[in-house]
Amino acid sequence: MEALSRVLSWIGRATFIVALLWSSLHAQRIVDIQLATLGPANLCGDRQIVVTIGLSTPLYVSDSLLLFEFVVGYNPAKLQFIAPLFIGTVADNADYTGSGAIDSATVRVYAFNVTRPFRGSGVLCGLLFRYRGDCPDTTGIRLVYEPEKNVEAKISYGELGAAIVSAIEQSNSSLTAQFPQDSLSVTLGSRIELPLTITIPSERVRRCSFHLTASEGIVIEKVTLAEYDSLTLYVESSDSSSLQAWIESPSVLRSRDVTIKCAITLNRSGRAQLIVNPGHPQCACVSAVAGDSVTILVSKDLRVSEVESHALVWSRDGDMWKLWNFPDQACELDWWDSLGRHVAKMSIESEPVILRADNWNPMLIRLRNGCVIRAILR
Repeated sequence: MEALSRVLSWIGRATFIVALLWSSLHAQRIVDIQLATLGPANLCGDRQIVVTIGLSTPLYVSDSLLLFEFVVGYNPAKLQFIAPLFIGTVADNADYTGSGAIDSATVRVYAFNVTRPFRGSGVLCGLLFRYRGDCPDTTGIRLVYEPEKNVEAKISYGELGAAIVSAIEQSNSSLTAQFPQDSLSVTLGSRIELPLTITIPSERVRRCSFHLTASEGIVIEKVTLAEYDSLTLYVESSDSSSLQAWIESPSVLRSRDVTIKCAITLNRSGRAQLIVNPGHPQCACVSAVAGDSVTILVSKDLRVSEVESHALVWSRDGDMWKLWNFPDQACELDWWDSLGRHVAKMSIESEPVILRADNWNPMLIRLRNGCVIRAILR
């Protein structure tokens, strides 16, 4: 009996050892699946984003992994799937690779070797997406189903990771609002239409707001578009010294100037200033905005003879005079230098009229009805 007991004990130990060896040979390593994004999508560039799929540990030949397939879900309102990526990954030289859309929000990506197990560390594969939205935002990407693998593989999948895709604006474009001159001389009580140019960069601006502010002495009457096209000008609020408005287009305003006529009245002597500040367009890849100001002075030298007072406007730009806001019947202009010598005579065909400047220049404007306007530019 004692000999039999020893034999049975030995058989039991041998069975346990065999079972342990068999379990060790067929044990599966648990690896986590990791999703990651390579940088944010740039709304002002190509908008592309790469999502990678990798494992938490390297793959070994002993893992016997011949096949992997992942089903990835995403928000189709924000992302568009472009293509799978295998170059430079663990599956770079796989016998078969590919992808396929299951529906508009799900895509499968796979790789398969016939006899060679996958091995190496790093990314198993990647997916290329394009961001659809117009504004900075985030969206998630996740594994929808349990990933597939060949039944002989000696690994099992643990945690299924997820990733966040971010979209940002990276641009050096600026939007500017500018008056044509730094200062103007006008007659007291005159109503003039001062041009304001908003320069739109070559981005996707559809709407642009601006705020006009006038110091004491200037009354803001109204603003209108200088040209009539698909643009629409809306005035949000206004009073005598402040006006808030915006321009809007049904399509993108790419790289163009929009001219707005600002009708103002100077009603008191002294220095007055008109200031414009453009608003920052939202979701338009504009990184900065810049406003402008113009100083308006009462001209003491504008004298009108044989014609009712008219709001002629002029300013000096280096060694040149710029004149505009001529009467409708203005047809010809004479001017003299500061020594009284006649300089030239010219027809008035368009605005602004540009003359070479002296210290001061007497000037005469002839109208078609026979009247004249006399002024001294200084």
